[in-house]
Amino acid sequence: LLDMDAINEQAQEVRPGLIIAGYSAYPRDIDWKAFKEISEDVGAFLLADIAHPAGLVAAGEFPSPVGIADAITFTTHKTMCGPRGAVVISTDAEIGRRMDLAVFPG
Repeated sequence: LLDMDAINEQAQEVRPGLIIAGYSAYPRDIDWKAFKEISEDVGAFLLADIAHPAGLVAAGEFPSPVGIADAITFTTHKTMCGPRGAVVISTDAEIGRRMDLAVFPG
């Protein structure tokens, strides 16, 4: 189980600029709101890596970080059963603009 108190303590100590939450083999729900609270408390962006449970998230069978995390990454070929690829999304227009500039400068 994720120890959110320990994660919070470490975030308070380290004060990261980015918190990445995700996993490859964890058979439990992630409390995205708890991660968001921690990231806001320390002034960090929250990136949700849902590469492995993306298919379950899309089907509504697993908690979605959409609208909670600042940005979300996932692959199209693991649980989405599509061609090999990756997706980076955000519901925040400014973060989306900054991601676009990083990928397509100028």
